[in-house]
Amino acid sequence: MKTSRIALFAFVAIVGIGPVVGSGQAKAGSLDFLNHMNPQYTNCIASTRANIAPQYRDQRNVHDAIIDNCARRFPPFG
Repeated sequence: MKTSRIALFAFVAIVGIGPVVGSGQAKAGSLDFLNHMNPQYTNCIASTRANIAPQYRDQRNVHDAIIDNCARRFPPFG
């Protein structure tokens, strides 16, 4: 009885892991979704950062404000 449970568990594990290992499109940590961002959104961020005085470009609150403003005007993935 115990060997049949182990065999059943092994079969379920192999069947469950097979699609995950064999799948070429589901990669953890992939940043491919960034290629589908709205070009107006990325241009907004780039042009706004370029127009800011250099001493303010690296401040976190300014960076967040730029992203919030551009996200309101142009949806990032729209």
